[in-house]
Amino acid sequence: MIVLVITGMQCISARETEDTELQISSIKGGLLQVSIDIENIGSVTAENITSSISVTGGILNKINVYHECSGCGSCGTTLKPGEIKTESTLESGIIFGFGPITVDVTADALNADMVTASAQGFVIGFFVLIQ
Repeated sequence: MIVLVITGMQCISARETEDTELQISSIKGGLLQVSIDIENIGSVTAENITSSISVTGGILNKINVYHECSGCGSCGTTLKPGEIKTESTLESGIIFGFGPITVDVTADALNADMVTASAQGFVIGFFVLIQ
């Protein structure tokens, strides 16, 4: 007869985040767009990265562009430690108008906590300026 004795149990979360950390390292304006840089500042590859950029405002609140990325053939879904991934609103539409804007950004990965950032800016025709 075999007797199995369990002396202790350890519960491990399916979402281990202690070694993977994302950072939104920049929010930039430009010609017709807002772009962001997402950096993996952890020591483990970030898996299944998703990000979103929301740009709202302008005179009469006519600027409303939202871009969400969960990986495609050209940008991938992983980010190795120290690497930077750039996303832009151009895939969702151009930004054109006049007035102040608010930019809200999120980045998340399967094995990293969500990070958020916000910025204020101004649109003058085709140019987006971020403060």
